[in-house]
Amino acid sequence: MERKVGQPKLKSALAYTFIIFIFSYFLYDANAWQGIRLFAIVLDVILIGIVIPGIAYCQVMWKVDKNKLYYTYHYSFIDKIMGFYQFLWHRKHVYQIMINLDQIDYIKVTYQKVNRAPFGAYGYDLLFVVNMYDGSTYTFESLVTRDREAFCQAVEYLKNHGIQFKDSLKILDYLNTGGYLSYYLEKLEADQDD
Repeated sequence: MERKVGQPKLKSALAYTFIIFIFSYFLYDANAWQGIRLFAIVLDVILIGIVIPGIAYCQVMWKVDKNKLYYTYHYSFIDKIMGFYQFLWHRKHVYQIMINLDQIDYIKVTYQKVNRAPFGAYGYDLLFVVNMYDGSTYTFESLVTRDREAFCQAVEYLKNHGIQFKDSLKILDYLNTGGYLSYYLEKLEADQDD
């Protein structure tokens, strides 16, 4: 048995691409200036080859089974595109990091304040700092915002398999209440500044 948090968003990618395809069709059909049809064809090729893969793999994904914790993070748009095509060729998701559960000492739960450009606001990423028995650490962004239930189930699955969580800020407890995490972390920061 395994628990997954996050998955490729193929339906969203196809929906966005369909909208742009309609726009491209009107450009092609309008024939407003010389070369517009070539532009529309190039736009379609870019959509199929680059935009669909990039949008489909735009979120963090991790899973846990009885032996390992798997994690993937696509740092750049090119990584997302390569991950998409690897998924198509191998017919399974390729994870970048695999950690044996029996080598994990504990997982520290923390957060990071990040700038959410271009909006000029700040947001918060929930981080897992995986501390190994050999002293090494792995840090990864752990929360997929749209599927909190899958996240909570994966954390419980890890706890049931003997993984200890050090959560001095009580973030995991707050996530189980169903409240907005960003408000809670904002309040924590305000309390620390006082």
